[in-house]
Amino acid sequence: MDNNTPDTDFFAGAEIISIYTAEEAVADGLLVQFSPATALEAGYALPVLLTRAAYEEAVEWTRDTTLQSEDARFWDVLTVIRTAAKATLRDGKIRQTHVYRIANRAPSGKPSSAITPAKVQLQISAEGFNALGAPCLIIALPGED
Repeated sequence: MDNNTPDTDFFAGAEIISIYTAEEAVADGLLVQFSPATALEAGYALPVLLTRAAYEEAVEWTRDTTLQSEDARFWDVLTVIRTAAKATLRDGKIRQTHVYRIANRAPSGKPSSAITPAKVQLQISAEGFNALGAPCLIIALPGED
């Protein structure tokens, strides 16, 4: 064994004194939950969550509703990520994917006037939703933890 590899698990037998679940992050507004009814209709039997940044990039819509709506964006994201989500649930590996959407905001943060869809990169991971370890899918921007 080399000197950089510990021979024991540092946390073995350690008492967990605090956890912060995805369920709590939804309640705190750090994660956004897809409508459970919409997710179920789209074939997802577990919670599907987005980081705040992924929600703002891929779903949020405050512009003219004749172009898009948040409900339609939710459905589009659920549909497009389906293959990657199934693979992630099968083996636990984080998957990279993307969706196309018309920008809601310009890079300056001001309302966008774009009418052409642009690619938004996303990553999907399977995580524990609550203290009991029930699973959920989390959609994030690449590099978000």
